[in-house]
Order: sequence, then structure tokens, then C-alpha cells
Amino acid sequence: METFGRIIRLGLKNFWRNNWLTLGATLLMTLTLTMVSVSLLVTFVIKDTATLIREKINLTIFFRIDKVPDQKIIALGEKIKTLDGVASVNFTDKTAALAIFHRLPNVNDNIKKQIGTENNYLPRSLEVGSSDVDNLPNLALQIGAIDKGKLICSDCISYKQNKEIVDQLIRGTRALQQIGWMLSLFFGIIAIFNVSNIVRLTVAARSDEIEIMRFVGASNAFIRGPFVVEGIAYGLLGTVLTLLALPALVMAISALGVGGEIGQAFTVLGVDIKGYVLNHLPILLATQLGLGLGLGVIVSLVSIRRYLRA
Repeated sequence: METFGRIIRLGLKNFWRNNWLTLGATLLMTLTLTMVSVSLLVTFVIKDTATLIREKINLTIFFRIDKVPDQKIIALGEKIKTLDGVASVNFTDKTAALAIFHRLPNVNDNIKKQIGTENNYLPRSLEVGSSDVDNLPNLALQIGAIDKGKLICSDCISYKQNKEIVDQLIRGTRALQQIGWMLSLFFGIIAIFNVSNIVRLTVAARSDEIEIMRFVGASNAFIRGPFVVEGIAYGLLGTVLTLLALPALVMAISALGVGGEIGQAFTVLGVDIKGYVLNHLPILLATQLGLGLGLGVIVSLVSIRRYLRA
């Protein structure tokens, strides 16, 4: 136990003694952990946005014939609720359809004025939410089978066009997500080389000290121990600095992203960027600690190995 304590004290002493090398290794570790954290955040945003959009895909049934009473449409909706995979069924009458139409931002006001309470040509509809988007074609067939009164016309079920658009979006987000993981891996590899070079310089600067310790009979474990402690210190300090730098970086991204793609992504998710980072802080902290400590220890062990060979 006493030997273990001496190793820790010696490692921390060497960590603070080599000011410039310690500063360089810590800054490189901090930069790497920050970029990996940002890459992970981007990946999480892309994944969550794609999932949310996919969940919003629904199947809409339009009823263009005004002679069909609302009661029959509502009764059909109750039957649809009993089908497997149906998450929700919402009926939109002509009054609700008119209100939705007048809120549409991409419709000319002159066109909106032509449709009102007196001349409401808008169809009623049933909006069917599904727990599995890929099951929508089968769900459409099931709905057609239970429509004994033939209230639904052949082209009154809308989902194919929306599904194709969203599928393209999801394929794009998957590609972006893969890019995010590749960036994280890329920065991790850079960190290995950069921190490795700094630690090797540290080890080389103390090669004479290592030789003296070997000459007086110190074990390899005792010689290796302080360098492992230094590697752990690099990882811990880098993680702390990253946690301090990340909020400032997030605020800068938030300011730059207002009205842009970043702001729109968080608007879709229904959260603010600061709250999103706080929600994902545990996994970010675990990743930073794991990568920082693992990188510091492994690089230290590899760097000193050549000096311990007989």
C-alpha cells in the first residue's frame, strides 16, 4: 500500500513538474474530447430528429362526398382503432379542416378568401397513426377490408407520397449519422497520435531517470506506475476542461444556429439546445472519461515499454 502511494505521489509530482509538456498534452486531450463530444451531439440530434419525423408519418383517409354523414365516418374510425398496429385515430370535420387550411403559410390569401363557412369544399378526414411506419401498406389493406359501406374511394388514402419523402430524409440522416461516427473515430485517432507524441517526449526527457531506477533495482511496475498516473491525470484534467468548454461552445452554436438548420433541428425536437446537452450530459461525461482515461493510460504504457526492455 505504501508503494502504491509513492507511485501516485511521484506520478502527480512529475505531472506538475513538466509544465509545458503537461500543458501541451492536456490541451490536445481537451481539444480531442471536445470535438468527439460535439460529433456525438450532432449524431444524437440527427438520430432523434429522424426518429421523431418517422413517428409523425401517418395514414390520412379523405372523405370528399359530403353526403356521407359524420356519424358513419366516426363509426369507421372506431373500427380502425381495433386493428393491430393502430396507435391513434383522429377525425377532422369540415370546420376543423377549414381552420387548418386558413393556418397554412404557403397558401395565397386570395385563395383562402374563396373558401369559407358558406362554401367549404374541404374534405373531412381520418388521421390514422401507426406504431410501425413500415406497416402502413398492410394497414391500408386492412382498412379497405373493414370498409363494408364503401365510404373510402380508391384514391382517398394518402400515405405513399409522404412515406417516400420521409424515407429519403431518413436515408439522408442515416448517412449523416455515419459521418458523425466517422468524425468521432477520426478525432479519436488524431488524439492517439498527438497525445502519444507528447507522452513519448515526456518519457524521453526522463530516460536517464528511468535508467537510474532500473540500475538501483526498481521493478518495471514501479517505473511504469508514475507514467500511468500521469496518463490518468491527462484524461481527468482534459475531461474537466472539456466540461467547462462545452457549455460555451454550445452557446456559440446556439447563437449561430438561430433561424438556421441547427435551430430548426431543435425546433423539430421540441427542446432547446442547452436542455438537450444537459439531458445527454451523463453519456457525454462517460464517453469523455472513458476515452480520456483509456487514452492516457494506454499511450503511457506503450510509450514506456521500449525503455523497460532488457
